[in-house]
Amino acid sequence: MFAMTLGSILAAGLLLGSYAICGAQSHDPKKPTPLGPGVNKGNVDNVKNGPNYYYFYGGPGHVDMHYAFKEMGVFGNPLRQALNFDLFEEDDKPITQNSITSVGKMETLVRPGNLPNRLKIIIRVQSPNAVIRLGGYYEIEVTGAATFDGKATGAGVKPEDTRLTPGAGVALTNGTTSLTNGTTSLTNGKPVSLYKPVGALIKVKESPREFRLTLAADVLFDFNKAAIRPDAKAALDRVAEIIRSKSTGVVKIGGFTDSKGAPDYNLRLSAARAESVQKWLIEREGLHDEKFATHGFGATHFAAPNTKADGTDDPAARQKNRRVEIVIQRKA
Repeated sequence: MFAMTLGSILAAGLLLGSYAICGAQSHDPKKPTPLGPGVNKGNVDNVKNGPNYYYFYGGPGHVDMHYAFKEMGVFGNPLRQALNFDLFEEDDKPITQNSITSVGKMETLVRPGNLPNRLKIIIRVQSPNAVIRLGGYYEIEVTGAATFDGKATGAGVKPEDTRLTPGAGVALTNGTTSLTNGTTSLTNGKPVSLYKPVGALIKVKESPREFRLTLAADVLFDFNKAAIRPDAKAALDRVAEIIRSKSTGVVKIGGFTDSKGAPDYNLRLSAARAESVQKWLIEREGLHDEKFATHGFGATHFAAPNTKADGTDDPAARQKNRRVEIVIQRKA
Protein backbone atom coordinates (compact mmCIF):
# COMPACT_ATOMS: atom_id res chain seq x y z
CA MET A 1 0.00 0.00 0.00
CA PHE A 2 1.09 3.58 -0.57
CA ALA A 3 2.24 5.49 2.50
CA MET A 4 -0.30 8.18 3.45
CA THR A 5 1.49 11.42 4.28
CA LEU A 6 0.32 15.00 4.63
CA GLY A 7 2.02 15.78 1.33
CA SER A 8 0.20 12.88 -0.33
CA ILE A 9 -3.18 14.04 0.98
CA LEU A 10 -2.51 17.57 -0.25
CA ALA A 11 -1.49 16.21 -3.66
CA ALA A 12 -4.73 14.27 -3.89
CA GLY A 13 -6.69 17.38 -2.91
CA LEU A 14 -4.93 19.45 -5.58
CA LEU A 15 -5.75 16.79 -8.14
CA LEU A 16 -9.45 16.88 -7.35
CA GLY A 17 -9.39 20.66 -7.24
CA SER A 18 -7.76 20.85 -10.66
CA TYR A 19 -10.66 18.96 -12.21
CA ALA A 20 -13.09 21.50 -10.76
CA ILE A 21 -11.13 24.31 -12.42
CA CYS A 22 -11.65 22.68 -15.81
CA GLY A 23 -15.43 22.90 -15.79
CA ALA A 24 -15.36 24.68 -19.15
CA GLN A 25 -13.91 21.61 -20.86
CA SER A 26 -16.44 19.98 -23.16
CA HIS A 27 -17.25 16.29 -22.93
CA ASP A 28 -19.70 16.53 -25.86
CA PRO A 29 -18.19 15.62 -29.26
CA LYS A 30 -20.93 17.67 -30.96
CA LYS A 31 -20.04 20.79 -28.95
CA PRO A 32 -16.25 20.79 -28.63
CA THR A 33 -14.35 23.60 -26.91
CA PRO A 34 -12.64 25.98 -29.36
CA LEU A 35 -8.85 25.94 -29.12
CA GLY A 36 -7.01 29.24 -28.99
CA PRO A 37 -3.58 30.27 -30.27
CA GLY A 38 -0.79 29.40 -27.87
CA VAL A 39 -0.81 26.77 -25.12
CA ASN A 40 -4.21 25.27 -24.21
CA LYS A 41 -4.26 23.53 -20.81
CA GLY A 42 -6.53 21.02 -19.17
CA ASN A 43 -6.99 17.96 -16.98
CA VAL A 44 -8.58 14.70 -18.02
CA ASP A 45 -10.73 12.52 -15.77
CA ASN A 46 -11.90 9.67 -17.98
CA VAL A 47 -13.61 7.70 -15.23
CA LYS A 48 -15.98 10.45 -14.14
CA ASN A 49 -16.64 12.67 -17.14
CA GLY A 50 -15.31 10.95 -20.24
CA PRO A 51 -13.03 12.36 -22.97
CA ASN A 52 -12.47 16.08 -23.55
CA TYR A 53 -13.15 17.55 -27.02
CA TYR A 54 -11.63 20.58 -28.78
CA TYR A 55 -11.62 21.96 -32.29
CA PHE A 56 -9.65 24.29 -34.57
CA TYR A 57 -9.39 24.94 -38.31
CA GLY A 58 -6.33 23.61 -40.11
CA GLY A 59 -4.95 23.98 -43.63
CA PRO A 60 -4.32 24.34 -46.37
CA GLY A 61 -0.64 23.84 -45.63
CA HIS A 62 1.65 22.57 -42.91
CA VAL A 63 0.39 22.10 -39.35
CA ASP A 64 2.40 21.08 -36.28
CA MET A 65 0.56 19.50 -33.37
CA HIS A 66 2.32 20.01 -30.01
CA TYR A 67 1.16 17.80 -27.13
CA ALA A 68 2.30 17.46 -23.52
CA PHE A 69 1.11 15.22 -20.69
CA LYS A 70 1.97 14.68 -17.03
CA GLU A 71 0.32 11.88 -15.08
CA MET A 72 -0.99 12.83 -11.65
CA GLY A 73 -0.09 9.59 -9.85
CA VAL A 74 -1.87 7.97 -6.90
CA PHE A 75 -1.69 9.95 -3.64
CA GLY A 76 1.43 11.73 -4.92
CA ASN A 77 3.15 8.53 -6.05
CA PRO A 78 4.05 8.39 -9.79
CA LEU A 79 2.16 5.83 -11.84
CA ARG A 80 2.75 4.95 -15.49
CA GLN A 81 -0.10 6.55 -17.45
CA ALA A 82 -0.91 7.06 -21.13
CA LEU A 83 -3.04 9.74 -22.76
CA ASN A 84 -4.39 9.65 -26.31
CA PHE A 85 -4.87 12.63 -28.60
CA ASP A 86 -7.22 11.56 -31.45
CA LEU A 87 -7.81 13.78 -34.48
CA PHE A 88 -11.03 13.64 -36.51
CA GLU A 89 -12.62 15.56 -39.33
CA GLU A 90 -15.94 17.24 -38.59
CA ASP A 91 -17.88 14.25 -39.99
CA ASP A 92 -16.18 11.91 -37.46
CA LYS A 93 -13.77 10.61 -40.09
CA PRO A 94 -10.55 9.69 -38.23
CA ILE A 95 -7.29 11.37 -39.22
CA THR A 96 -4.79 9.92 -36.74
CA GLN A 97 -4.15 9.01 -33.12
CA ASN A 98 -1.15 9.82 -30.94
CA SER A 99 -0.29 8.69 -27.43
CA ILE A 100 2.00 10.03 -24.69
CA THR A 101 3.13 7.96 -21.72
CA SER A 102 4.23 9.73 -18.54
CA VAL A 103 5.70 8.54 -15.25
CA GLY A 104 5.91 11.44 -12.82
CA LYS A 105 7.07 14.11 -15.26
CA MET A 106 5.90 16.16 -18.22
CA GLU A 107 6.38 14.36 -21.55
CA THR A 108 6.04 16.16 -24.89
CA LEU A 109 5.34 15.11 -28.46
CA VAL A 110 5.29 16.99 -31.77
CA ARG A 111 3.46 15.65 -34.83
CA PRO A 112 3.84 17.39 -38.21
CA GLY A 113 1.37 17.01 -41.07
CA ASN A 114 0.11 18.61 -44.25
CA LEU A 115 -3.52 19.37 -45.12
CA PRO A 116 -4.69 19.86 -48.73
CA ASN A 117 -7.55 22.18 -47.83
CA ARG A 118 -9.17 23.91 -44.87
CA LEU A 119 -10.76 21.47 -42.40
CA LYS A 120 -12.47 21.71 -39.06
CA ILE A 121 -10.45 19.31 -36.93
CA ILE A 122 -11.76 17.75 -33.73
CA ILE A 123 -9.33 16.67 -30.99
CA ARG A 124 -10.41 14.00 -28.52
CA VAL A 125 -8.32 13.71 -25.36
CA GLN A 126 -8.78 10.50 -23.41
CA SER A 127 -6.97 7.82 -21.44
CA PRO A 128 -6.85 4.37 -23.07
CA ASN A 129 -8.77 1.53 -21.45
CA ALA A 130 -6.91 0.29 -18.37
CA VAL A 131 -7.58 -0.96 -14.85
CA ILE A 132 -6.54 2.46 -13.47
CA ARG A 133 -7.33 5.53 -15.58
CA LEU A 134 -6.49 8.64 -13.57
CA GLY A 135 -5.55 10.84 -16.52
CA GLY A 136 -3.68 13.99 -15.55
CA TYR A 137 -2.58 17.41 -16.77
CA TYR A 138 -2.11 18.04 -20.51
CA GLU A 139 -1.34 20.80 -22.98
CA ILE A 140 -2.16 21.28 -26.67
CA GLU A 141 -0.64 23.84 -29.00
CA VAL A 142 -1.26 24.08 -32.75
CA THR A 143 1.17 26.03 -34.93
CA GLY A 144 1.37 26.61 -38.66
CA ALA A 145 -1.61 26.89 -41.00
CA ALA A 146 -4.29 27.12 -38.31
CA THR A 147 -7.10 29.47 -37.29
CA PHE A 148 -9.02 29.58 -34.03
CA ASP A 149 -12.45 30.59 -32.72
CA GLY A 150 -11.39 31.21 -29.15
CA LYS A 151 -8.64 32.15 -26.71
CA ALA A 152 -6.21 29.67 -25.20
CA THR A 153 -8.17 27.53 -22.73
CA GLY A 154 -7.46 26.51 -19.14
CA ALA A 155 -5.25 29.44 -18.17
CA GLY A 156 -5.82 28.77 -14.45
CA VAL A 157 -5.26 25.03 -14.54
CA LYS A 158 -1.57 25.13 -13.69
CA PRO A 159 0.28 28.12 -12.23
CA GLU A 160 3.77 27.61 -13.73
CA ASP A 161 4.53 28.38 -17.37
CA THR A 162 5.06 25.10 -19.23
CA ARG A 163 5.13 26.57 -22.73
CA LEU A 164 5.74 23.95 -25.42
CA THR A 165 7.56 26.31 -27.79
CA PRO A 166 10.36 28.72 -26.81
CA GLY A 167 9.99 32.48 -26.79
CA ALA A 168 6.75 34.41 -26.75
CA GLY A 169 4.76 31.72 -28.57
CA VAL A 170 2.75 31.99 -31.76
CA ALA A 171 1.05 35.31 -32.41
CA LEU A 172 -2.21 34.40 -34.10
CA THR A 173 -5.56 36.16 -33.89
CA ASN A 174 -9.04 35.06 -34.87
CA GLY A 175 -9.55 34.94 -38.58
CA THR A 176 -5.87 34.91 -39.51
CA THR A 177 -3.68 32.11 -40.81
CA SER A 178 0.02 31.88 -40.04
CA LEU A 179 2.19 29.65 -42.20
CA THR A 180 5.50 28.28 -40.94
CA ASN A 181 8.74 29.20 -42.67
CA GLY A 182 10.05 26.93 -45.39
CA THR A 183 8.25 24.97 -48.05
CA THR A 184 4.60 24.10 -47.64
CA SER A 185 3.67 20.70 -49.02
CA LEU A 186 0.15 20.36 -50.35
CA THR A 187 -1.35 17.05 -51.38
CA ASN A 188 -4.27 16.34 -53.64
CA GLY A 189 -6.96 14.46 -51.73
CA LYS A 190 -6.91 13.22 -48.15
CA PRO A 191 -4.82 14.73 -45.34
CA VAL A 192 -1.38 13.20 -44.89
CA SER A 193 -1.20 10.89 -41.89
CA LEU A 194 0.42 12.56 -38.90
CA TYR A 195 2.19 9.24 -38.25
CA LYS A 196 5.21 10.45 -40.19
CA PRO A 197 7.77 7.62 -40.60
CA VAL A 198 11.10 8.26 -38.86
CA GLY A 199 14.48 6.60 -39.32
CA ALA A 200 14.15 2.84 -39.65
CA LEU A 201 10.34 3.12 -39.70
CA ILE A 202 9.88 3.68 -43.42
CA LYS A 203 6.21 2.90 -43.94
CA VAL A 204 2.93 2.88 -42.02
CA LYS A 205 0.11 1.22 -43.94
CA GLU A 206 -3.41 1.48 -42.53
CA SER A 207 -6.44 -0.65 -43.35
CA PRO A 208 -9.80 -1.05 -41.61
CA ARG A 209 -8.53 -4.09 -39.72
CA GLU A 210 -4.82 -3.52 -39.11
CA PHE A 211 -1.73 -1.33 -39.09
CA ARG A 212 1.30 -2.71 -40.95
CA LEU A 213 4.59 -1.05 -40.00
CA THR A 214 7.66 -1.66 -42.16
CA LEU A 215 11.13 -1.12 -40.71
CA ALA A 216 14.37 -1.15 -42.71
CA ALA A 217 16.62 -3.97 -41.49
CA ASP A 218 19.72 -2.13 -42.75
CA VAL A 219 18.99 0.68 -40.28
CA LEU A 220 17.84 -1.52 -37.40
CA PHE A 221 20.79 -3.92 -37.56
CA ASP A 222 24.41 -4.09 -38.67
CA PHE A 223 25.29 -6.45 -41.54
CA ASN A 224 24.54 -10.09 -40.66
CA LYS A 225 23.72 -9.11 -37.06
CA ALA A 226 20.54 -9.33 -34.97
CA ALA A 227 21.45 -6.77 -32.28
CA ILE A 228 19.46 -3.54 -32.65
CA ARG A 229 21.54 -0.45 -33.37
CA PRO A 230 21.27 2.45 -30.85
CA ASP A 231 20.26 4.88 -33.61
CA ALA A 232 17.11 2.83 -34.28
CA LYS A 233 15.60 4.03 -30.98
CA ALA A 234 13.55 6.88 -32.48
CA ALA A 235 11.78 4.56 -34.92
CA LEU A 236 11.11 1.92 -32.26
CA ASP A 237 9.80 4.61 -29.91
CA ARG A 238 7.28 5.48 -32.64
CA VAL A 239 6.38 1.80 -33.10
CA ALA A 240 5.75 1.41 -29.35
CA GLU A 241 3.60 4.54 -29.40
CA ILE A 242 1.40 3.16 -32.17
CA ILE A 243 1.12 -0.23 -30.45
CA ARG A 244 0.00 1.41 -27.19
CA SER A 245 -2.69 3.46 -28.88
CA LYS A 246 -3.87 1.02 -31.54
CA SER A 247 -3.28 -2.57 -30.46
CA THR A 248 -6.25 -4.70 -29.51
CA GLY A 249 -4.88 -8.22 -30.04
CA VAL A 250 -1.72 -10.11 -30.95
CA VAL A 251 1.11 -8.00 -32.38
CA LYS A 252 2.89 -9.98 -35.08
CA ILE A 253 6.58 -9.30 -35.77
CA GLY A 254 8.08 -10.82 -38.92
CA GLY A 255 11.69 -10.77 -40.13
CA PHE A 256 12.58 -10.89 -43.83
CA THR A 257 15.82 -11.07 -45.83
CA ASP A 258 16.76 -10.73 -49.49
CA SER A 259 17.68 -13.70 -51.71
CA LYS A 260 21.40 -13.60 -50.96
CA GLY A 261 22.79 -16.34 -48.72
CA ALA A 262 21.74 -19.86 -47.77
CA PRO A 263 18.00 -20.32 -47.10
CA ASP A 264 18.47 -21.90 -43.65
CA TYR A 265 20.83 -19.11 -42.57
CA ASN A 266 18.36 -16.45 -43.77
CA LEU A 267 15.57 -18.11 -41.80
CA ARG A 268 17.63 -18.11 -38.59
CA LEU A 269 18.79 -14.51 -39.08
CA SER A 270 15.29 -13.20 -39.83
CA ALA A 271 13.85 -15.02 -36.79
CA ALA A 272 16.58 -13.65 -34.51
CA ARG A 273 15.92 -10.11 -35.75
CA ALA A 274 12.18 -10.41 -35.14
CA GLU A 275 12.88 -11.65 -31.61
CA SER A 276 15.29 -8.74 -31.02
CA VAL A 277 12.56 -6.25 -31.91
CA GLN A 278 10.14 -7.99 -29.55
CA LYS A 279 12.73 -7.96 -26.74
CA TRP A 280 13.40 -4.24 -27.30
CA LEU A 281 9.69 -3.37 -27.17
CA ILE A 282 9.24 -5.30 -23.93
CA GLU A 283 12.45 -4.33 -22.11
CA ARG A 284 13.02 -0.78 -23.44
CA GLU A 285 9.46 0.36 -24.14
CA GLY A 286 7.66 -1.36 -21.27
CA LEU A 287 5.09 -3.21 -23.42
CA HIS A 288 4.75 -6.03 -20.91
CA ASP A 289 1.02 -6.48 -21.39
CA GLU A 290 1.10 -6.87 -25.16
CA LYS A 291 0.81 -10.30 -26.80
CA PHE A 292 3.59 -10.76 -29.34
CA ALA A 293 4.17 -13.44 -31.96
CA THR A 294 7.48 -13.52 -33.85
CA HIS A 295 8.39 -15.36 -37.03
CA GLY A 296 11.36 -15.50 -39.38
CA PHE A 297 10.38 -15.69 -43.05
CA GLY A 298 13.89 -15.56 -44.52
CA ALA A 299 14.04 -15.00 -48.27
CA THR A 300 10.29 -15.24 -48.89
CA HIS A 301 7.39 -12.83 -49.29
CA PHE A 302 9.49 -10.27 -51.16
CA ALA A 303 8.49 -6.60 -51.12
CA ALA A 304 10.18 -6.16 -54.52
CA PRO A 305 11.93 -8.40 -57.12
CA ASN A 306 15.57 -9.03 -56.24
CA THR A 307 16.59 -8.69 -59.90
CA LYS A 308 15.83 -6.26 -62.68
CA ALA A 309 13.76 -7.15 -65.75
CA ASP A 310 16.92 -8.18 -67.62
CA GLY A 311 17.91 -10.62 -64.85
CA THR A 312 20.72 -8.52 -63.38
CA ASP A 313 21.03 -7.86 -59.66
CA ASP A 314 18.94 -5.02 -58.21
CA PRO A 315 20.60 -3.79 -54.96
CA ALA A 316 17.90 -1.17 -54.28
CA ALA A 317 15.13 -3.78 -54.48
CA ARG A 318 17.07 -6.22 -52.29
CA GLN A 319 17.38 -3.49 -49.70
CA LYS A 320 13.57 -3.21 -49.58
CA ASN A 321 13.37 -6.95 -48.92
CA ARG A 322 15.67 -6.74 -45.87
CA ARG A 323 13.02 -5.60 -43.44
CA VAL A 324 10.97 -6.22 -40.32
CA GLU A 325 7.19 -5.95 -40.51
CA ILE A 326 4.93 -5.42 -37.50
CA VAL A 327 1.22 -6.12 -37.93
CA ILE A 328 -1.08 -4.59 -35.33
CA GLN A 329 -4.73 -5.56 -35.13
CA ARG A 330 -6.41 -2.20 -34.82
CA LYS A 331 -9.06 -1.20 -32.32
CA ALA A 332 -12.64 -1.14 -33.55
